[in-house]
Amino acid sequence: MHAKKSLGQHFLYEKSVVWRIVSLIIDESCEVLEIGPGKGALTEGLIKKGFNIDAIELDNDMIEYLKEKFSNYRNVNVIKSDATSFKLNKVYCVVGNLPYNVSKKIISNMIKQKDLIKKMVFMVQKEVAQTMIAKPNTKEYSKFSIFVQLFCKVRKVFDVEPSAFKPPPKVVSSVVELVPYNVSLFNTPIEEDFFEFLKVLFAQPNKTVRNNIRKFIKLNTNENLILNARPRQLDIHEIYNFFKYLKEKRWV
Repeated sequence: MHAKKSLGQHFLYEKSVVWRIVSLIIDESCEVLEIGPGKGALTEGLIKKGFNIDAIELDNDMIEYLKEKFSNYRNVNVIKSDATSFKLNKVYCVVGNLPYNVSKKIISNMIKQKDLIKKMVFMVQKEVAQTMIAKPNTKEYSKFSIFVQLFCKVRKVFDVEPSAFKPPPKVVSSVVELVPYNVSLFNTPIEEDFFEFLKVLFAQPNKTVRNNIRKFIKLNTNENLILNARPRQLDIHEIYNFFKYLKEKRWV
């Protein structure tokens, strides 16, 4: 079974990495959703720990391979589905070596369903991991950083060298752990239009807040110094408070 470049497939085979990932799922009662099981190296580790596993895979050839490989295991269920749009129907711990080309879409889809997730452990491109944990005043800090950090406590656990995969990718990977907040970082629901505001705010992150929002919001004041800052200079609390301020003024 050969990796398909069009699907961003790089098969994990290094057992030490498998065990480090599996060890992060400490809730032994958790049902596991594995995304992109590939040739099943991580699946095997999860089986040995006694988890019940729903493994979702998009590639038909890989699905047949996995069904045959794990045909003797009643605790493994291989499902054909696209992880960027997969709908959860029960509570899971979610784990996976995510395809690089759609990793952000998959993570976004899972976070939107966080009420059905105890924990997420993902292998992603190191650059994506750095974005997820990024702080203000760094080049990695973006609207995706804010989205992830609003809903999950996130940390980068360790890096994985290309040699752990076949075929080896051209980049270093990282394992990240996400634990969803009950509601959000602020312990309150986040308005849907806040995310539209983020898109506008970060449209050109090297320009000032004033320049980014002036085409969408009529501002008749200079009283808020945030207008002269750049989006990457503002932390999540400052951005959200500014959004609430604009809503109170009925400017968004």
